Amino acid sequence: MTGRERMIAALRREKPDRLPTLEWIISPKVIRAMTGQDSEIEFIRQMGLDAIAIGTNMKKEKVDDRHFKDEWDITRVSYDDYPNAVGHPVQDEADLKKIKMPDPDADYRFDDIRAAMDELQGEKAVVIRLRDVFSQPRDLMGFENFLMGFYTQPDLVSRIMEMSVDYNSRLAENVKSLGGEIIVVGDDIADSSSLLLSPELYRDMVKPHFNKLIRKFKDLGLYVIKHTDGNIMDVIEDLVDSGIDCLDPIDPLAGMDIKAIKEKYGSKVCLKGNVDCVKTLVDKSPEDVIAETKQCILDASVGGGHIISSSNSIHAGINPVNYRIFLEAVEEFGYYPLDMNKLKSEVNG
Repeated sequence: MTGRERMIAALRREKPDRLPTLEWIISPKVIRAMTGQDSEIEFIRQMGLDAIAIGTNMKKEKVDDRHFKDEWDITRVSYDDYPNAVGHPVQDEADLKKIKMPDPDADYRFDDIRAAMDELQGEKAVVIRLRDVFSQPRDLMGFENFLMGFYTQPDLVSRIMEMSVDYNSRLAENVKSLGGEIIVVGDDIADSSSLLLSPELYRDMVKPHFNKLIRKFKDLGLYVIKHTDGNIMDVIEDLVDSGIDCLDPIDPLAGMDIKAIKEKYGSKVCLKGNVDCVKTLVDKSPEDVIAETKQCILDASVGGGHIISSSNSIHAGINPVNYRIFLEAVEEFGYYPLDMNKLKSEVNG
């Protein structure tokens, strides 16, 4: 099977020939250390990953040597390969009226996506990174003001969430017209202990917009992966019932148990994750990496419907040796039918 075929089989909760693997972000530092070159596509080919995650293009206006403004007028600074929002243009309704939504039909918006599709030609899946409805108001308003806004300016927050629905729906329509098949929305709604707002507030204010966006994606015939770090147990059923095809990463550092979630929800949704990228892939022994990878296979891969990966991303602190060991373990132990006796005996020592 091709990488694309493996990904789609897993998203359909079927068993491919072997477990697919995919990472949202792979640090250029890790790419260079493992392959001696800079191309992420070439890295994915050499390392046997099954997909690449590509975002839409956004023009940048330089502010200084470290900062830039994006097309939403949000000031950002790049830190560890991620453009963090540090300047927030919307504090009230008057500010929102000044914001002009970037053109979702701009041809350059899809340059990187087209380039990846043209080069890979179906060899690997091209997963398109979009947003749902939580990150856009957070970045426009600032994290603290956004969370306070649920109580002090609920209409403003709701309007920005609906703007996010409109913008990302149109992006998805354009992605579909280019031949896109898989979307990932990566808005974190929790930290390691709990949701960032009460479950009741999530269901009352966020869920209607989120579900509306997911329905639009699904009406286009797209597969949808929902990413969120943190402990999401209070709303996991809401997420699963929204119509998503896959939930990621089942955060182990937040106490999320991928085995229990597989047992309860595996008939409804594919799971992606979740070998620890904070300790295991950073500074644990090769034996620990292999053991945790095999345990993840035991816990989540039986019956199909699993995309194995790190618990978040391959960030700059990842030990390239450990990541290679992880990939080799997936290659060795991830073929269907799974050798359960070998996996169990290996994990149990």
